[in-house]
Amino acid sequence: MGVLGKLVIIGFAILPAAMLTAFLVSHYRKRMGWRLIVRTLSLGVISGMLVLAGTPIIRWATGFAAPGVEAALRAAFIGAAGPEELAKFLLLYFIVREHKDCDSGGDLFCAAMLLGLGFAGLENSLYLLRSPDWLSLGTMRGVLSIPAHMVFGAVMGLFAARAYRGEAPALNWMLALVVPVIGHGCYDFPLMMWDELTYVPFANPNEIWREMFWFLMAVLVVSGAAAFLICRREMVEIFRHESGDADVHLPARWAVRPWRSIGTLFVLAATAVGLVGLWFVQSDEYRGAFLLAPSIFPHVFGWIMRLQPPETVLGLARIAER
Repeated sequence: MGVLGKLVIIGFAILPAAMLTAFLVSHYRKRMGWRLIVRTLSLGVISGMLVLAGTPIIRWATGFAAPGVEAALRAAFIGAAGPEELAKFLLLYFIVREHKDCDSGGDLFCAAMLLGLGFAGLENSLYLLRSPDWLSLGTMRGVLSIPAHMVFGAVMGLFAARAYRGEAPALNWMLALVVPVIGHGCYDFPLMMWDELTYVPFANPNEIWREMFWFLMAVLVVSGAAAFLICRREMVEIFRHESGDADVHLPARWAVRPWRSIGTLFVLAATAVGLVGLWFVQSDEYRGAFLLAPSIFPHVFGWIMRLQPPETVLGLARIAER
């Protein structure tokens, strides 16, 4: 493969992360500032490099597991969720939080998601560059894995913002690490179990596949709903109550309107794909699964993009539109 081909793959790999990043930046540009935004995205990439550097240790820690459920659990929580979320958390706590432009809980909330997107862009590029079927893999990861990293970032950012605002700081900083690890591990576990099915002689592989599929669907629905509620709290309700943040600025109207239109397209397309998936599940579970599961996050993020800060708060002294 030539250099041009690799650039095409990398561009395709980072496109979903770039779109979600553009959405966040358009809403938080005046609140975070460009220096903090660029620094945070770069740290997201660095967090991926840190996890890669720790690969030998991670492999050693997961190498003692017996094949089957134990191996899947170790791979999900110790091999993936633990180190990935820990790397992002440490950079958020020790570097982003201490940055001179980080002066509010809202900055940490957005920064946690940007860290996740920087990580996801690097991870996706590495996966696709090694795959002979990079187009199919990239499409699937673009609607599952990359949004998942932003979801876990939203959860981390919620607790980090609460800690910054003085709400039980020790507890909320702990939750900022523990809850994303649990969510990430639950997301990865069924995927790891499907890998185990390929070479472990389970007595009931079809039943296990089906259970893991519905477990994954439950994780996607719950985490997607949580992400929507968290984003609504930090991107809409934050303007209606006193948060203690010093830089609560409404995004410009030009930044909101296009995303509402894009969000509507996401919702309609994801709904159509999901309905087709539900129809297929009745007769062809495998085909239905590969349509139904990837429709969840695009649907959720479509509604998140449609969120509109209330215009009635412009008269409040602590809020400005720039």
